[in-house]
Amino acid sequence: MNPMAAKGCWGASMAKVIVADENEGRRNLLANTLEREGFDVTRGSTMRQTEATALATMPEVVIMDAEWKTGDPIDAASRMMSDPEFSFKCRIVLLSRVTSTDFMSAAAKAGISEVLAKPLNMRKLIDQLHKHVRKEFVPPPADVGMIGNREGTFDVGVGMSDPNWALPMLSNMLGSDIINDDFVAAIAAKLEESKVTDKLDIEPAVLTEVLKAALGKLVEDGVSTDSGDVEEVSYESMKSSEKLGEKGQKKKPRSSSQKIGLTMDEMLQVQADGIAEEVEQAMDEVLDDLPDLITLLPKEELMNVDPEVVRFTHLSIRYVLDLMFDIARPESLNDLTLMTRIEDGAQMLADIMLHLPAAPEQEEE
Repeated sequence: MNPMAAKGCWGASMAKVIVADENEGRRNLLANTLEREGFDVTRGSTMRQTEATALATMPEVVIMDAEWKTGDPIDAASRMMSDPEFSFKCRIVLLSRVTSTDFMSAAAKAGISEVLAKPLNMRKLIDQLHKHVRKEFVPPPADVGMIGNREGTFDVGVGMSDPNWALPMLSNMLGSDIINDDFVAAIAAKLEESKVTDKLDIEPAVLTEVLKAALGKLVEDGVSTDSGDVEEVSYESMKSSEKLGEKGQKKKPRSSSQKIGLTMDEMLQVQADGIAEEVEQAMDEVLDDLPDLITLLPKEELMNVDPEVVRFTHLSIRYVLDLMFDIARPESLNDLTLMTRIEDGAQMLADIMLHLPAAPEQEEE
C-alpha cells in the first residue's frame, strides 16, 4: 500500500469506491490498481447490482464504464442521483471513449460529476479521485446549470457573467424612497473621509441629482434600443395597465429588453398578460372554425330501399371482405373451394345491383 496515497485520501479505510464494469478483466485491473493506492474498492458486474450497492453503502465515488451491453450508465447515474442522500454524499465518474458535446451534456444532466476520456491516464484518474473524495470542486462535464435533484428550485435563466440580472434592482434604486437625505448624507460622509469634499464644493441636492443621473445612465446602457413603434414601458404605465382577465384594447407585445427595468411583480404581470393574450387568440381560432354546412335532400329526391336489400348488402360485403383476405394468401387461387367462393361472391354482388334502385343522374351545372 502506498502510504502517501492513503494519507491523501482521508485514510485507506475511509475512501470507499465502487468500480462498475461488466468486463471482468477491466474491472479487476482497475480495482486492483485502486486498492494499491489505498481505496476501499467494491466491484460491480451489473448495473442493477451497482445501483443497489451504491445506494446501500453510500461510497465516496462510483466509477462506471460507459460501455455496457445491458443497461445505460447515464440512466443509472440519473436514478442514483435522484436519491437526495446519495447526491449529497457521493459522486459519479464515468470512463468513456465518447466525449462529444451531446454526450457530455447528457452526462452532466444525469448528475455525473466528471467524464474521463479513454484511453485512460491512470495517474490522472487517481488524482481526480482524491479530489472527489475530499469533495473539492471539479468542473462538470458540461455547463447545463443545476443538475441532480431540482425539487424546490427554478432556473431564472441568467448567469453571473450577464450584468442585466442586476438592472431591475438598480432601476428600483432611482426612487426618492432609496435616494433620500440619509442616503445622500452617508455618501457625503464617505467623501469627507476620503477628503474629496475639500476639492469639490457639492450641495446635498446637487449630489442627489448626480447619483440619480449616474444610476439612470447605467440602466439605460443596459437596455438595448428597439424600434419606435413599440410603446414605452415605465412604472406608471404598468400601474395603469390592464390586468389579467380584463377586457379592452389589446396591448402590443413587449420585448425582453423592455422588461429589464421592472420589478418582479411587474414582470410576472407582463408575463401573465402575454399568456392571457395567447390563450385568447387560440380560443378565437377555435371558436371561428365553423363546421361544414350539411345539405339535406328534399323529400322528392329521397329513394325508398327495401330493408331486406340493405341486410343482404351488409351480408354480401362481409362475405366479399372475408374472401379478399383469403385471396391475398400465396398460391390461394389454386384452391377449387376458393374459386367456388369467388363465383358465389360475384353472384351476390350482381343480385345487389339488380335489386337496388337506379341512381339518379346528376344534372349538369
